[in-house]
Amino acid sequence: MTKHTARRSDITLPLLIDYVDALLPSLVTQEDTPEMIEQLNDITELLWVVQDKNARMALKTELKEYLSNKDSNNEMEQVEALQIVTLSELTQQQLPERYELACFWLPALSSELLQQYTPLLMRYRDLYAAHLLIALESSISLQAYGFTPFDILNEQSLEIGLMNQKNSLVSTAATLWQFNLYDYKQLPNWLNADYWANPENWGKHRW
Repeated sequence: MTKHTARRSDITLPLLIDYVDALLPSLVTQEDTPEMIEQLNDITELLWVVQDKNARMALKTELKEYLSNKDSNNEMEQVEALQIVTLSELTQQQLPERYELACFWLPALSSELLQQYTPLLMRYRDLYAAHLLIALESSISLQAYGFTPFDILNEQSLEIGLMNQKNSLVSTAATLWQFNLYDYKQLPNWLNADYWANPENWGKHRW
């Protein structure tokens, strides 16, 4: 009997970079209220988290290659401007920032080390990231922590450029897990303006 019945697929670093690049512009949608957009303006857009310094160097190399393929100017400056931290650096931060998207690339992290960093992942799930992506070795499951396995190639809501798929055949593969603070729980039928005492004030005031 297998542990996990949910469908999961492998994700490579080049493909994940492709997806993150396509995802970021969609995070603030037309459905967002002005109040929500104002709050998002105070949140840093993207955080990359890797296991160690070697993984950070590998990520920077992949990001530079990605930007080069996009004919992007000053790709090195753009890569250096990104926030890329290791797990240990993130743990030592005294005043963590809040992020619209936090992406943890941890395909070599063992299940033993995962237990050590699970409280950190939970803090980013609950407090510091509206959208959270975590790539782990395929035998490790995060379903018990509210995450769902995510197959990027079956994502229909975004057009993902897959120019890196050929190169990704030789890249480390992992399983991608996601948690979205905005849609992790379906709203009940009664939570809408029809049941509001003053429907004209729906979405304008907090109680």
